[in-house]
Amino acid sequence: MSSLIRKYRALSFEQRTVVNTIIGLCFSYALACGKLVIGFFTDYNLISIAVYTFALLLAKLECVLGVKTKRLTFKQRNTLTAVFLLLSSLVYIGFMSRMFFIERKIKNNGMLPVLLLAFLSFCELGFAIAGLIRTKNRGHYYRNIKIINFCVALIAILTTQMAILNMQTETGVVSPMNAYTGIGVGCFIALCAVYILIAPKVSVVGREHNTFFLKEEKKNRLIDMHVETAELLLCKSFVYGDYLYRAKIAGNTVEGDIVRGRSLWQRMHLLLKILCCILSEILLFVWLIGRGILFLRSACLPQRLETIMRENGFKRINGTE
Repeated sequence: MSSLIRKYRALSFEQRTVVNTIIGLCFSYALACGKLVIGFFTDYNLISIAVYTFALLLAKLECVLGVKTKRLTFKQRNTLTAVFLLLSSLVYIGFMSRMFFIERKIKNNGMLPVLLLAFLSFCELGFAIAGLIRTKNRGHYYRNIKIINFCVALIAILTTQMAILNMQTETGVVSPMNAYTGIGVGCFIALCAVYILIAPKVSVVGREHNTFFLKEEKKNRLIDMHVETAELLLCKSFVYGDYLYRAKIAGNTVEGDIVRGRSLWQRMHLLLKILCCILSEILLFVWLIGRGILFLRSACLPQRLETIMRENGFKRINGTE
């Protein structure tokens, strides 16, 4: 056992992500199969839960297969991942919408199981957010896996919310207000699917490195070619960090990468970080909305950089389009 632990710790982040995902897929698949079988004989709600769980697992499986095999192109794998995630969101929205028409009850198991469920759900959410942060510039497949994990964590949080609110009611009937929250989560998962589909075309990931050659020196009013380095601001963000093009200059060649500067969280004092963690449930969706706005503002940065450089007499000689 100790040798296996040492081998696991020696793995890179990417390798550990794949191993953890495969183990999680096996466990979740067995659990979903159990829910499906039980649902046929007892609670039909479990069938719906099993269906959207299978769709989530298929989306994650496509990411693992994309890393491990080359049978399909990245575009095909990425499209399948987005389709399965979108299917999962639609099933989940339909499942939650049923609460408007059919009363659904959750068995009240007492305070201790609910607290345990809440603890596990928030841990899962925390690990999912940490995973999203750590997959920065790791590649689309790894980022997609973490996005799916985040969607799963949101569903777990909502389930916890329903269990907690159920303890406050005498009838045990799930409030229709939970349906609105569930539909919101389902819509967010659908947006994640759309993001996965379009991200390779508009995001910086995989297209960071860009090299340009100064073809028309008279047009250049952007970069001083007599210094060794240059830095161009492409998208400013006080909270999430500026997007910059940092390059080295050699003769008439400018070669560098699109990078993101330090975010407010990285610059923040420890006490403020603790306060943000305490208020995490409130600030989480604000942070997500802001991150979505930044994604729209920073869409197609490589093309934007090329346009700026071309207007100043540069020609791309190497890039990751």
